[in-house]
Amino acid sequence: MIGYSVQSLENAYFVSIVEGMENAAKEMGIKLIVADAGADAVKHVEHIENFIAQDVDAILISPVDQLAPQDAVKKAEDAGIPVISMNQKIEGSSAFIGTSEYEFGYMGGIAAGKWLNEKEENGSIDEILNGAGEIEVVVIRYDVIASLIARGDGLKAGLEETYTGGKAINFVFEQDAADADTGFQLAEAALTANPDVSIFLGINDSSALGVYESCLSRKEYTIDNMCITGLDALSEALELIAGDTMFVGTVDIQPLQTGRNALEIAKKVLADGAIEEQIIIEMKSVTDENISDYIN
Repeated sequence: MIGYSVQSLENAYFVSIVEGMENAAKEMGIKLIVADAGADAVKHVEHIENFIAQDVDAILISPVDQLAPQDAVKKAEDAGIPVISMNQKIEGSSAFIGTSEYEFGYMGGIAAGKWLNEKEENGSIDEILNGAGEIEVVVIRYDVIASLIARGDGLKAGLEETYTGGKAINFVFEQDAADADTGFQLAEAALTANPDVSIFLGINDSSALGVYESCLSRKEYTIDNMCITGLDALSEALELIAGDTMFVGTVDIQPLQTGRNALEIAKKVLADGAIEEQIIIEMKSVTDENISDYIN
């Protein structure tokens, strides 16, 4: 029996993780218990304590906060129940499955940089500049999780280092958002204050999809003057990329496969003990150049 304390099922990425995990659990004959923390770090502690009481064989956790569950994780490990951290590392856990957060963000920024380069090449770059001749950019962050600060920084660096034109890039608005609702609200505030924005760099697809809905409701924004990028390669994002919309790029970290892999790692830890090195989730940029690999 394995317990999974998931960060939030309001985030479509984690919904896909759970789906992959549930499918694999059925095939492997594993009883899986999923508990939703609802983006509340305290809930993770409660989940772990409940899992210990239920005498599960192993615990998986995608934490809201890396520090809050540390004591609970130690209790589980002391009780002989290995804990596998997912997405963010909790010290004292028996294994960690995750991305290089900076590189993850960087790959998302590259897609936006290529969009700008295309506008330089076709001579339309001046159409998206503000009155000062700058490119205005909004960064959707989620710095409430410490490790995601690097992801947000990567988004900015990927854009700046990919864009080869000479126009100044001005990051005019940076706020936290993790799901479609907060992404929509962020976009409403950002576009009201900064109507010349032409790029939104999303910390994930869920928030970027909310941004897309906000931009779609404003007739002044089109594929010619607005670029939205996300991360996670959710199905809704892939469909928008295939449809030649303002949503131009995402990064695939295979959530369904990650869910399956997490159970495999749990089984390996139970059989062989802790795994010291980080287990890296492979990443792949998705744009119009390779969207046919995902949607035919």
